[in-house]
Amino acid sequence: MKNVIEKLKNFSNQIDLKERFDFNFDINDEIFSSKETEKLSTDNNPFEQNVRLKWILSEKYKTNTEQNFIDFWIVNNWGGIRGFKPNERNIEKVRRFKKQLEKRKLSLDCFSTISSLSKISSFIDPENFVIYDSRVIYTLNWLILTCENQNGFKKKYFPMPSGRNKIIANFDMNTIVNISHISEYDENTELYVSQQNAYFQFCDFIKTNTELIYGENSKPYELEMLLFTLADKEIFKELKERIKITTGNTV
Repeated sequence: MKNVIEKLKNFSNQIDLKERFDFNFDINDEIFSSKETEKLSTDNNPFEQNVRLKWILSEKYKTNTEQNFIDFWIVNNWGGIRGFKPNERNIEKVRRFKKQLEKRKLSLDCFSTISSLSKISSFIDPENFVIYDSRVIYTLNWLILTCENQNGFKKKYFPMPSGRNKIIANFDMNTIVNISHISEYDENTELYVSQQNAYFQFCDFIKTNTELIYGENSKPYELEMLLFTLADKEIFKELKERIKITTGNTV
C-alpha cells in the first residue's frame, strides 16, 4: 500500500484536522462530570474535543463495571445512530463483539453493524482500535483503486458498511470497484478482504502507518479522522473528475 500511504501523507500536509474535522457533541451531557465538561470547554475545535473524549471515555471503561450506558451513549448520542437501541439483543451483540475483539475474528452478525460496534472499541482502546464506518472505508477503497489497482487488481478492498451519507449512497463504491475490475468480477475473483478479518486488517493498517504519515507519537485515530474528513470533499472531487462509465481499469 505504498502509493496509498504516499497519497495520504500528501493529504495530511494539506489538511489541518483542527480546522477541517467537523464532528460535534454535547459537552454538557450527563455522561460527563463537571470537571470533564470544564476540560472539554477549553478545547478550541471539534478535533481537540474528540481527542480528549477518547481518553475520557477510555478511562470510564477502566473504572466502571457497568458499561452498557457508556456503550450506547457512544453509539446513540455521540454517533447519532438511534436505531441501535439498548435492548437485550443489542446488549448481547456488544458483549459478543468485545469477546471477538480478543480473538481477532468477527462473526458476520457483528460485522453487519460494524459502524456502530467499532465506535465502541475505538473508545475502549484508542491505541489499538479505530472506527470502521462508511466514509472512512469509502475513502480508503477509492485510494486503493486509484493508487494501487489502477493498472490491474493487486490489493484487496475493504467491505463497505452501510452509511447515511448521501454522496456515498449515490455513488456506490462497490459498483465502482466491480466495474473497474469487471474481468476479475466475471471470474469470481475475491476482490474484498473477508468480513471476519476486515476490521482487524483495517486497524492494523491504521496503526502501522499513522506514524509514517503524522510522525512520531501520533495516534491511530488521527489517520482515521483524516480518512473520514477526506470523503465528502477531496475524494468526491477526484471521483467526479476521474470516473468513466466503461469497463476495465480506466479510473
